[in-house]
Amino acid sequence: MTMHEGYILTRECLEQGGKHRLHFTGIGEDGPFEIVITNNRPLFFISRSAVLPRSLLHIKRRPVDLTAFDDSPVDAVYFRTQNELFRARDRLREQGTPCFEADVRPEERFLMERFIHGGIEFQGDANQKGGLGQFVDPRMCSKAFQPDFSVLSLDIETGQKGELYSIACHFQGRLSGQQHAEDSEIREVGVVLLLDACYGNAEGHDAIVNENPFSHDLLPGRAHEPLPHQGILFRFRTEQGLLAAFLSVMGFLDPDIIIGWHVIGFDLMFLEKKCKACNLPFAISRTGRPPRILEVRKGVFRADISGRIVIDGPPALRAAFYSFENYRLETVASEVLGWGKDIADNADKVAEIERRYQEDKASLAHYNLLDCRLVSGIFSKTGLIDLTFKRALISGLPMDRVGMSVAAFDFFMLPRIHRHGIVAPNVQDVESTGSAAGGWVFVKSPGFYEHVAVFDFKSLYPSIIRTFKIDPLSSLKAHNDPLNTPVGTAFSKTEHILPEAISDLMAKREQAKGDQDPHLSQAIKILMNSFYGVMGTPGCRFHDFRLPAAITGTGQWVLKLTRKHFEHHGYDVLYGDTDSVFVKLKNKEKLDYGKTTRELVQRINTFIANTIRTEFGLESHLDIEFERHFLKLFIPALRGGEEGAKKRYVGLVAGPEEEKLVFTGLEFVRSDWTRLARDFQYELFDRIFHDREVVDWIRGIVVDLRDHVFDDDLVYVKRLRKPPDEYLKVVPPHVKAALLLGDQAAGLKEISYVMTRRGPMPHALPHDDLDYTHYIEKQLKPIADAVLQFLDLRFNDILGGKQLELFS
Repeated sequence: MTMHEGYILTRECLEQGGKHRLHFTGIGEDGPFEIVITNNRPLFFISRSAVLPRSLLHIKRRPVDLTAFDDSPVDAVYFRTQNELFRARDRLREQGTPCFEADVRPEERFLMERFIHGGIEFQGDANQKGGLGQFVDPRMCSKAFQPDFSVLSLDIETGQKGELYSIACHFQGRLSGQQHAEDSEIREVGVVLLLDACYGNAEGHDAIVNENPFSHDLLPGRAHEPLPHQGILFRFRTEQGLLAAFLSVMGFLDPDIIIGWHVIGFDLMFLEKKCKACNLPFAISRTGRPPRILEVRKGVFRADISGRIVIDGPPALRAAFYSFENYRLETVASEVLGWGKDIADNADKVAEIERRYQEDKASLAHYNLLDCRLVSGIFSKTGLIDLTFKRALISGLPMDRVGMSVAAFDFFMLPRIHRHGIVAPNVQDVESTGSAAGGWVFVKSPGFYEHVAVFDFKSLYPSIIRTFKIDPLSSLKAHNDPLNTPVGTAFSKTEHILPEAISDLMAKREQAKGDQDPHLSQAIKILMNSFYGVMGTPGCRFHDFRLPAAITGTGQWVLKLTRKHFEHHGYDVLYGDTDSVFVKLKNKEKLDYGKTTRELVQRINTFIANTIRTEFGLESHLDIEFERHFLKLFIPALRGGEEGAKKRYVGLVAGPEEEKLVFTGLEFVRSDWTRLARDFQYELFDRIFHDREVVDWIRGIVVDLRDHVFDDDLVYVKRLRKPPDEYLKVVPPHVKAALLLGDQAAGLKEISYVMTRRGPMPHALPHDDLDYTHYIEKQLKPIADAVLQFLDLRFNDILGGKQLELFS
């Protein structure tokens, strides 16, 4: 038998005719493959003392050397099919008999128990099934494999009445399948399929047939036209012909990954409905099995396409902790790539698409393909696919599920706790046991400070887990060689899982940093940091609020201990938040703060290690490090009070090449404030920190505002969490603006609007009566007064108290 290596893209449990099969579809060195497991038996566990009803006496039941959380022994029960398992689970639930792990999907259990995180080595000979090499019941085990993904960016254009105008695809990668072996190099091509009811014969197009080698293979015998940037345009008289061509193109290019912008909830859903209306099977999977495209919860969509992964741009960027003013394609592309769409994102976009379709179809095709290329460029520039792949490798989840932290914890913990002789409950049977306190935040006094050093505990919560042996197993086994945390919760010093795993992950992260692999480093960090939160949610089968409570409580103890130590040595500790402290350096330390901060780091780490060793008999894995040096720092006061505001500050950071402003929690970093407000706040602090004049500058800003200089910067952008007409009791300004759009508001996720003398108005509608008084009172004044009070100035005094008269 031949040995093969590959990476699993999708995993499925399929049942037909009473047969239970697991299907794993992926890509390898020889192209795409499908592994079918026919000898797997679904199972769950029941208490050994449980009495099965007569209707279930036929199922296979076997004693196993495992116990439930309460130490009671359990038996495993096996089923021929997953549907049979579901029926038995429901029957037992009806009679009040608990079962364990009956909600673990068999395809996930198969992989997790073999510690397979995606990369595999398997042995067998393939049966060719279409373009797939199919392997039945091969031996398989975990093996590192680096796939070379082919990626297709998809975008469609539609008409106001639901017409499908065009489909664009931008493909990058190698063509898969044995028939394309000669085309093994990386290829790139853009394709637009356009509806053109007036399209005639193909005369006059043969002369350009050789401009792109894909033209013959994509749609053989079909005339085409060139588009900029390696694009090909094909025209079709009917929607049915256009859709059939799209399915052919998908089959030929055969991408591993489909990307787009709201590609699941809009493009794929639309195409699926169109195919159904045209009596065409929506055959976009590798196996021929129909895809499942659904809305799993409000505004969140999922696409299950066997053999292919779909990654949607906006949620993928949010999951990777990217932040933008908004997540429209134009906004993100302009910031990431420096160039944007062919049609600006405003209400005229719909009319312009209609105009181009009626008058200049080639221009619409160019616009459609450009959107695809923008998405491809964003994914490439941000490394989204590589980051998603690394997160999948670390978590064991499919690439389109990497944000599911509870599922990732299951994948990690279940096989390991089994090897300690324990089974877990069903998620549905977990009861909430309480909630844990958050991290400790303190502020000494608001105001301006100079030369402030920020010290940060590296991976504080994972380090606490590692130091104090906190995890579900050590909680269950706390009676064996117990230890106490600073908050008094007991854990086992010798029986645990997470501490060793975190040690391994931290070592891998350091290796990733050394290898200059930021995506692997970030993937590990995300997984480690998720452990704390997962154990605190009732949606996790390992939920126990004592676990996160012990972690956060110990975190507070560490931060208070650190502050006390600094203050004992004469330092002024200005601010602290969860895992960091802001310390004002002494006058004699300002000139050589590098030497001072290194000494302080060593002193604190030694002090904490000695304290933990003395009080708890444990080795400390806590590690504080110097993060940054603020040349100047401002902490605002609570509005209406004299205390400092928590999680709000701005500082001037000393960088290796240049200084920069860092904002936290202030208007500058909030997307629901106008650009005028954010720019005003940035410039205000830049002037103050560099001792530049502010009074005349503020007056000049107000005058320029009156003179229409900032009209383009007065737009609010806010999300709509439900359709505008569903806001009944309270109708906020952004909803009032959305309602003015009428039918155009349908499906809006966010609204751009301005404040006029008539009230809130959509930015897309005429608004030549901007309410400048509103922007002065609600945008400029609050920002200015929050800082001017510490300079013995007031915004109204600067304007002579007459700013409102200027706009009457």
